[in-house]
Amino acid sequence: MKRHTEQFVGALFRVLADEGHDEVQKRLLESYHSKASIDRDELAANMFSELVTVLHQHLDTRDEIDVLTTATRHLLNRFSTVIGVVPVAIVVVDAAGQVQLWNEGAERTFGWSESEILTQSYLETLSPPPDLAETVRGRLEAGERLDGIETRHQHQDGSILDVRLWAAPLSHRESGFGGAAFVVSDITEQKQREQRLAVLNRVLRHNIRNDVNVVQGHLDMLIDSLPENDEHADVIQRRLTNIIELSDAARYVEQLQSDGMRSFATLDLGALLRTRLDRLDSEYPNAEIHATMPESLRVAAHELLPYALDNILENALKHNDSGVPHVTVDVRTEDDDRRTIRIEDDGPGLPETEREVLTTRTETPLTHSAGMGLWLASWILRHSGGSERR
Repeated sequence: MKRHTEQFVGALFRVLADEGHDEVQKRLLESYHSKASIDRDELAANMFSELVTVLHQHLDTRDEIDVLTTATRHLLNRFSTVIGVVPVAIVVVDAAGQVQLWNEGAERTFGWSESEILTQSYLETLSPPPDLAETVRGRLEAGERLDGIETRHQHQDGSILDVRLWAAPLSHRESGFGGAAFVVSDITEQKQREQRLAVLNRVLRHNIRNDVNVVQGHLDMLIDSLPENDEHADVIQRRLTNIIELSDAARYVEQLQSDGMRSFATLDLGALLRTRLDRLDSEYPNAEIHATMPESLRVAAHELLPYALDNILENALKHNDSGVPHVTVDVRTEDDDRRTIRIEDDGPGLPETEREVLTTRTETPLTHSAGMGLWLASWILRHSGGSERR
């Protein structure tokens, strides 16, 4: 409410300037500068009280009413324009749940015109799940805001839409609960696209796995009749490995998209890194791996964080042409209680095309990443609430 007071004070300033009440505006500006060092919300409240006092002292009743009415009309026109132009549904209901405001976005989204829906029950007409309707009503009446609830609404033609809903209660001076304002976004196409991609992803991964297994079986039989370390067999084997890794990465991408915050877990970063560094030490006996980290360090992160760490550490050793690769891992807790993992190696570094894909997080025909590993690791880190530095 204090923000609305601030907006009203601003509108009154403009009206005073437009209508030539220079003396009143001057007094208000002097008062504003004298109080500019106090809290913003407190400043807005003080300025409103000061403004009413100054208006009463310097204007007659007719001019005072005119200024206040004009400022209110300006604000209403501004808010009406915003409500009318936004591409989402905005609905306001009274304490009984009946529609009092239905913008053009709501008409485009759900099909009912304003004249058809006014005074009708919003939740009953659009028929969300009954238990959700009761929950929404109960939470709003208790003074709670709703942020981004996914549910379903009915279109006028009978079709069902997937929607995301935000809502806030409106207060009434006498009864407390005076209704609610809703903002509803149609996410039907988004949900359908996600479902199609998920099905396509699973089908492709299943077929790729089967085909790779068949090719791998035939390759194993052929290798017995080929010279040792045959170049062609090695190329085929590397390509098959790349295909399997790509299939696994696609599975992880699907998991990240579908699970979101539900896959957060508490992980012991110290134990996690020690296990991985011990394995790398045995797989790369020529490498020099140095680590500085606490025995135990618990973090809240996406459950795929181990995959991200594996990818970054293996990348540091796998793409290092020196005879003795050096990798340093440093884990520490910052002053703001965030955990920092610093991984350094003496390899050639990322090619420019790889760096550009990671920086822009997009690929084009001219900037194509050779693999998804580092890109996916970056995505997992960001899903875990972290950030990466290169």
